[in-house]
Amino acid sequence: MKRVLLVIAAVSTGCGIDTAASGPGSGNPADPGDGAGPVTEVSGHLTASATWKDTIHVVGSTVIDPGATITVMPGTTVDVGTDLTIAVSGALDIRGTRASKVVFRSATPDEYWIGIAVRGGTVTASYLVEVGGGLNITTGGKVALTDSHLSHTLGDLLVMAGGTLDMTYSAIGLDSGRDTTHCNLHIAGAPTIAVTHSTISAAAYGMMLYGGTNADFRSTNWLGNGIDVATEPAFPVTANFSDSYFARGAPTYVGFTAQNMASALVADAGVR
Repeated sequence: MKRVLLVIAAVSTGCGIDTAASGPGSGNPADPGDGAGPVTEVSGHLTASATWKDTIHVVGSTVIDPGATITVMPGTTVDVGTDLTIAVSGALDIRGTRASKVVFRSATPDEYWIGIAVRGGTVTASYLVEVGGGLNITTGGKVALTDSHLSHTLGDLLVMAGGTLDMTYSAIGLDSGRDTTHCNLHIAGAPTIAVTHSTISAAAYGMMLYGGTNADFRSTNWLGNGIDVATEPAFPVTANFSDSYFARGAPTYVGFTAQNMASALVADAGVR
């Protein structure tokens, strides 16, 4: 199998996601990646725009620098080494399709990678399946997820300390059972957040909402979580959960709007 080493200078980075020595790896049933085609190895600072396709092996912590765009083609499998991060200060454009998804997963079965850290850059993803790693958004970072499915990490999966998240027709968690994830969404700081027509499921906490004003969580299903939405009086928030389904009942909080709540699963929610 052909191997091409693009960048070898490793940079140590992290996104604040808890890691451990056991996890889903690439054998998880939620992972449709097949690792087909030529293998390209990447690590270090990516200073020029490039296209990823076939199989990508991330062999060291990797930074997409400002001004660089990495375009990931349909059907690509990105295998990430244990405890490694992909940091995005430029742009990551993931172009999966319904018939040919893009998979980001652990390179080693039964182990975890850290995740994608969006540090002032942008991530745009369609039909992404991310298994075994988290997604961290800090101030200035922008993420748009459509028809994407994230699951199986330790600690918190999607963490925001600022920045912007627009997630629609997507899912975090499993269809049934309990995921390894502690908290599907951990929100703090002053982010701009919209999670609509999606499913948040199967974690100890669906969401810890400790920051945000006028957050939009409409038309979304919440089920299988130990606690759907946790808040703290010290962190006042406002959010709209209208037109959503909560298996445990709609959350009540002084800053929440919950109107026209669904009595059964919202059909127009989750990956299409």
